[in-house]
Amino acid sequence: MGNSITRRTFIKHSIAGASGATFLWCLGCSSNPDFDLILVGGLVYDGSGEQPSQLDIGIKDGRISGLGTLRDKSALRKIDVSGLAVAPGFIDFHSHSDDELLLGGDPQSKIRQGVTTEVLGQDGDSMAPLTPEMLKKLDEGLQGRYGVSADWLDFAGYFARLEQSGMISNAISMVGQGTLREYAVGPDDRPATEAEVRKMIDLAQAAFAQGAYGISSGLEYTPGSFASTDEIAAVCASMKGQGIYSTHMRNEDDTVVEALEEAIKIAKWSKSRLNISHMKASGKRNWDKLYLILENMKTSRVKGLPITSDRYPYVAYNTGLSSLFPLWSRDGGKDAFVERLRDKSLHPRLRETVLGKIEKIGGWEAVVVSSIPDNPDRANLEGRNMADLTAGGKDPFQYLVDLVLTEDGGGDMVGFAMSEDNTSRLLANPYNMIASDGSALGTEGKLLRGVPHPRAFGTFPRVLGKYVREDGIMSLQEAIRKMTSLPALALRLKDRGQIREGFAADLVAFDAATVIDKATFKNPHQYPAGIPYVLVNGKVVIDQEAYTGTLAGRVLRNPVV
Repeated sequence: MGNSITRRTFIKHSIAGASGATFLWCLGCSSNPDFDLILVGGLVYDGSGEQPSQLDIGIKDGRISGLGTLRDKSALRKIDVSGLAVAPGFIDFHSHSDDELLLGGDPQSKIRQGVTTEVLGQDGDSMAPLTPEMLKKLDEGLQGRYGVSADWLDFAGYFARLEQSGMISNAISMVGQGTLREYAVGPDDRPATEAEVRKMIDLAQAAFAQGAYGISSGLEYTPGSFASTDEIAAVCASMKGQGIYSTHMRNEDDTVVEALEEAIKIAKWSKSRLNISHMKASGKRNWDKLYLILENMKTSRVKGLPITSDRYPYVAYNTGLSSLFPLWSRDGGKDAFVERLRDKSLHPRLRETVLGKIEKIGGWEAVVVSSIPDNPDRANLEGRNMADLTAGGKDPFQYLVDLVLTEDGGGDMVGFAMSEDNTSRLLANPYNMIASDGSALGTEGKLLRGVPHPRAFGTFPRVLGKYVREDGIMSLQEAIRKMTSLPALALRLKDRGQIREGFAADLVAFDAATVIDKATFKNPHQYPAGIPYVLVNGKVVIDQEAYTGTLAGRVLRNPVV
């Protein structure tokens, strides 16, 4: 970790960075300076999508309090950002850092990309509400993975724990439809009773009262997948037309068009805003369906439905190895799933579904084992595709079953099932947000695990470097809009996502000529280049590409729903 800013407050020096930017320390300032901090000379992209302007930015008490020519104003510190683009801090609309943000300053892979706010509770899975049994399972998982405990049952407790731990970035959370269903119904594949639906509605409304921003679903994952369309719509109606429904749809390959129709139906019936998580048409035979999907979304938007999507800049997704198996095999939870895998009489049925899914993905070579923490041979297996692992006549299906059993039903994979053309088309779509669908990780300690999807380290700089600068699929100001004001608008955030006086001073300064991701599928644990400064609530968290040790993040609670 780098030294904290406070230890250097009275040291005057300048350090040249990749962009040639320098530090300017304010010695001899009055006891009541005009600003706490001034960013001097940057090319400011305000997040609106409009052309940038050369502006200084004055910050006081965590807020943007001055814009214009401020070079002659006093401040505790001035940072020369000449030659750098300055933008609002990026909002990662689809994040899985629910666990990692409990670890203080260790999970740095997002903040080093310029992400200042992460939206948690995605894909139907949130950290609350919990029954005592659900809490016990969560606590065991957190203790085993990171050595931290879980001691809350609701969002009030989880949010308090995040703030007590100290946060490297801001956090927002959705409430997971799958979590609500597990609480009220359990892990079984059956319709919810009227009383159970009422319980889910009550739980959701309690979550909103404690600050949750909306409802997410992951309808390819159990137990959320066992819910009917009407059940989900009834739960979403608990937002009373004020919230957002963000869905990992029921299908993203062969029936993706029908899955979108279901999502639109739920949003219309419940009067919710709609977001389609990690939008894709997966599998080569479905790639041409993307045009129809986008047209259907456009038609719904014209008819008055607020609908957005989010997507990461890669042609591969990340999920659990268990997702290769049919939903019926996962009915009843993890223990029941493991028992079915051990039952060889079920293997013919399981094999049929697994092989069908593998064909849609593109073959065993398109499936890469990314994380198997309980496997004694993990160092030799992680990062390799299944075709390679089963070379020499091994049965890939049986190998997969054994691998998942070793992980007690767990393990993660990366699937290369999307096209580059579709990826570019989605990223450039004006209503698509840039989002990682990944966790905040690190390059050392417990956060250096497995061979995770590189999106955890590279999503935002990859868009800025590859897709904007190199490929030219959209302008820089448009890309920044998709990372800032568009997610803020989708969430109805009042004071973030743009550079405006009175807004929170979440800011990122980067070199548009050099910013780039360095993480790869083979070597993902690499921070990006070209992002020297990141501010969270007016505090410098990344300083000349080094972490300062500052924990300036906070939980952003929804005041509306």
